[in-house]
This record gives sequence, C-alpha cells and structure tokens, in this order.
Amino acid sequence: MPDSPQRSRLHVLDLTAADGTAVREFLEPRLREQMDQQYGTPAFKTAFALDGIVRSVASRMEYHCEALAEDDFRDSLDRLDSLHAVQDAWNMLWRAVSPWREEDGYDTTRWVHVEYTDPAAAERGEAMKAQVRAEIEAELQAGGGSR
Repeated sequence: MPDSPQRSRLHVLDLTAADGTAVREFLEPRLREQMDQQYGTPAFKTAFALDGIVRSVASRMEYHCEALAEDDFRDSLDRLDSLHAVQDAWNMLWRAVSPWREEDGYDTTRWVHVEYTDPAAAERGEAMKAQVRAEIEAELQAGGGSR
C-alpha cells in the first residue's frame, strides 16, 4: 500500500474561540432557513434544538479558550479541566457541523475531530494504541487464533 501524505493533526491547543464562532456562524443561516421554512413541524423543532445547543456549546468553548489564553489558573488541574472542556465542546460542534462537509464554506482542514490536547499527548496516545495492538496480535498468535 503506497504511503499517503498524512495531514497534520489538529490538537486542542490549536483551537481558538474563533473556531467555535466559525462553526456557529456557518450553521446559523442553515438552521434559521429550516426554522423559517418548517415552522411548527418536527424539522423546525429539530433545527431549533440544534441551534440552541450549538449556541450554548460555542459559548462554553469561547469561555474556556479565553481562560486558556489568559492562563490564569489556580493549578494545573484547573487548566486541564479547561482543555478538556474545549475538547468536548469542539467535538460536539464538529459533530453538529459534519453533515454539511460537502457544502461550500465548510473548512475541511480545520473542522475535524480532535483527539489529543497537544503533540506530546498524541505521541503518548498513539504509542499506547500501538502497544495494545501488538499485545493483542501476540495473544492471537500465541493462542493459534486468527483475525
């Protein structure tokens, strides 16, 4: 299998409040259109609910991104909590926007699932995954099992 160039991975530390705002601003007119055209229907209610969720999550992401930018935490645990809050908020926004990935204006480079907080965490996480895969493969081979 030929090697394909791997695009750079996005980490939580790469995200900003502007990323959350961009997703919100991309979705707002699309959701508003559904609400305007489908008033009172289940489609209206779905768009209305998603609009509220997107606004709330984008606001939470903005709050924690600003806290991280100011870097004024009591301790490293508070900072880690904010990093995880950004990650959770971002991945929820990504889930909300991903059905529109084929539309003009969708940022395929930036609007991706974010698994790790930073490159060091990514390296540790990928090493752990490789170790688990190797252990499973060794167990399968030792037991005579096959995949």
